[in-house]
Amino acid sequence: MSGRRTHAPCAGRGSRRAFSLLELLLVVGVIGVFAGLVIPGFADASRPLGEPVCQTLEADLRRARTEAMVRSESVVAVADAKGGAWWLGLARTPGVALDGTRRQLGSGGLSAAKRAHLVVKTDALGNTDEADYIVFARFDTLGARDESTTVFELRDEDGRAAGRWTMNAGRTRLER
Repeated sequence: MSGRRTHAPCAGRGSRRAFSLLELLLVVGVIGVFAGLVIPGFADASRPLGEPVCQTLEADLRRARTEAMVRSESVVAVADAKGGAWWLGLARTPGVALDGTRRQLGSGGLSAAKRAHLVVKTDALGNTDEADYIVFARFDTLGARDESTTVFELRDEDGRAAGRWTMNAGRTRLER
């Protein structure tokens, strides 16, 4: 007999089976769905609360400028006196939001600010203490902004400051 050994299959053991391509794709798909649901929550938790609010406010101010020029009518940026929302409106009807311009803290891209509120202090003319809203910026038909200065302060659910920005006269950019 030669020095070569041959191995016979072990009795009692079944054949070895690998994962099929379909099983691997299914597992990868389940992990992908799970990651898609969980990772955005972690990303929002690590991002400062005020960042999306500031970015959205600046974008809306630029839109107000454009809307005023396109409509050839004065457009205003308005905040809810309770601090839960803001919108763009026509200067003649500031309490009525233009389509698609109402932003609510706690929904959409502002979902991280669910229990927060925005305090708006401005020296803009035309605001009264008993109004339900505050006009904090006015754009004329050429897109120029008024000469008021506005301070925004975002407060979290415990009343702590989560962000503070100043919008200087004639500007749409918020300074931190």
